[in-house]
Amino acid sequence: MDQLSAIPAWVMGLLTVWLLAGLTVYSYVFRRVAGDGGKVSTQEFKEPDLILAVAFIGWVGFNLVTGFGQPERDVTQKEIVHGAATFVLILGMLLMFMQFRGIYPMRQFGLTRVNFFRCIALGAGLVIAAHPLVLVTEGLTDIAMHGQAQPQNVVEFFLNASEKSDFKAVATMLVLAVIVAPVAEETIFRGYLYGVLKRYIGGIGAAVVSAGLFAAMHMNVAALPALFVLALCLTLAYEATGSLLVNICMHAFFNLSMLLIILLLTGHMNPT
Repeated sequence: MDQLSAIPAWVMGLLTVWLLAGLTVYSYVFRRVAGDGGKVSTQEFKEPDLILAVAFIGWVGFNLVTGFGQPERDVTQKEIVHGAATFVLILGMLLMFMQFRGIYPMRQFGLTRVNFFRCIALGAGLVIAAHPLVLVTEGLTDIAMHGQAQPQNVVEFFLNASEKSDFKAVATMLVLAVIVAPVAEETIFRGYLYGVLKRYIGGIGAAVVSAGLFAAMHMNVAALPALFVLALCLTLAYEATGSLLVNICMHAFFNLSMLLIILLLTGHMNPT
């Protein structure tokens, strides 16, 4: 609460307007999706997809149970790259499985539904609207944890790398966070997992389960509520546009903005 009182009134005013604008945007998107059922098609998914989805959920759950029991420690660049490579491998296997079953990713995920430049514009606009929702959730979580919230391991790694001017590590993280993670995570969690679950348990249940898994996968209790809110925003964007490319752009812009803020705070983007 002391941190809030230190923020100038005009800044609080701008943040409040930004928050209300974000709530307005996503309220409109939610009403639109609820009204027409959304644009994500699920009829192509059958029992084999449900089996694969349940197996993936089980794998994530196993990693969560074993991972959360481990003591906190610094993560290495090798571990971060290994984790990203694992998801790229899962993505490749998933796409081959879909192709084998006659489900064509380009069509299923609506990758050509929206013009590329419009996807960029929509992604930027929707992530700007989502930011205040995520930031407020982060703030409330920090208050609930009495200021003891710890950042994600990968965020700490990036922060340390930028402070040490380790440009190779910074560049690696930028590529993984802005290109690899958005493509892999959006395809797996929103494109496939959400689509399959929507077919069998409905849109709301699918949104909650896929968002919860996405948030928990990042292995950070403090970040879980904010990532859950971000995942719901991404799901609404996918349903509203029917294009996973919009989600990928949103995810990329969100990660990029977070990393740029870290660089700014550590002085590596200050003019000399």
